[in-house]
Amino acid sequence: MKNRMLFTGPHDYFNQDYVREWTESANSKRPFRARFFDEFAEELSGFSQPKILDLGAGPGFLAERLLSGRDIASYHLFDFSPHMLELARERLARFGGRTSFYQGSFLEDNWREALPAPFDVVVSIQAVHELRNPSRVSRLYREAGTLLTQNGVVLIADEVASDGDDAGPFLTVDGHLSALTEAGFKDIREVLASVDLAMFSARWHRTNL
Repeated sequence: MKNRMLFTGPHDYFNQDYVREWTESANSKRPFRARFFDEFAEELSGFSQPKILDLGAGPGFLAERLLSGRDIASYHLFDFSPHMLELARERLARFGGRTSFYQGSFLEDNWREALPAPFDVVVSIQAVHELRNPSRVSRLYREAGTLLTQNGVVLIADEVASDGDDAGPFLTVDGHLSALTEAGFKDIREVLASVDLAMFSARWHRTNL
C-alpha cells in the first residue's frame, strides 16, 4: 500500500492488533491528554457550528470529546491507518451523518485533494511529529492553512522536544511557533503545555495564499 510505504515511524499502525493495543493504552499512558481534549473544546467555544478537519485523527478520541461537548456542523477525520479509522467509525457511530472519514497520508504531496475544504478549524493531537522531519512541519502547517476559511484556526497539540534541539522527530515549543509563523499564520500562541505535549493556536488569513 502506497501510504504504508511512505510511513517511516516506529509504530505499526497498519497492524490491526497493534492499533487496538495502542488505543487501549494511549490515554492511560498519558492521562494528562484529557486536559488537552478539554482545552480543544474550550478553544472551540467561540465558534458557531464549525466544520472541522482532524489530522491524524486516530481512533477518534478527540473527535468524541468535541462532538459530545460542542455544537459541530460536521467533523472530518483524516488518518493513514485503515484500522484507526475503523475504530473511529465504531466510536463515533452515534453521531451519524455529522462525521466522515478519509484515509490518506500527509506525507503525500496530494493529500488534500479528497478533502471537502474549506474548514473553519483544523485540529490535531500527537500526529505532526509523524512527519519524522522537523524541516517539513512548516510546509504541513501551510498546507493545512490552505484548507481553512478566511480567519480559520488551527489547533495543534504535539509531542515536543525538551532539550532545546529541533533535531529528531520532535520540534521544540519555539520550533512549532516558528513553523507556524513561517507558514503564514497570525495570532500564534501556546495554549497549554504538560509533560511532553504542547498545544498551539493560530489563525489563517487568505491573503497568505
